[in-house]
Amino acid sequence: MEVKWFIVALMALLSWGVWGVLGRYASQTLSWREVTALAAIGQMVASLSFIFLLRPELSFQTAHGLAALVAGAMGFIGALLFYVALNLNPSSIVVVVTSLYPVVTALLSFLFLNETLGPRQLLAMALAMTALALFSLDG
Repeated sequence: MEVKWFIVALMALLSWGVWGVLGRYASQTLSWREVTALAAIGQMVASLSFIFLLRPELSFQTAHGLAALVAGAMGFIGALLFYVALNLNPSSIVVVVTSLYPVVTALLSFLFLNETLGPRQLLAMALAMTALALFSLDG
């Protein structure tokens, strides 16, 4: 197994873990609207820095380019809803529930991108949904 992709994935995992904690910390005294706006400004600074420093080619006219734009919008909407949820529940619950998004990704990829789901992936998805049910229970 090549290690490079795994290290990058772990860095993303760490970044999202810190993102969840900082979002919860900010939500302790700020409204979800303020947290979302400030986080969006932070994301814009990081995004614009990336664009100006690396100067990627942008393909707005293709279906894939449009998909990338919609992906960005969906990421923002997901973050907005995440901050609303953090105002309503502890991060220990919200982060676990929202971290199950790969189940949605796997199902949509199966349905629309013709990706396969083997028995191991189906079992993992079933266990993830069981975990969601257990986290949702009171007490």
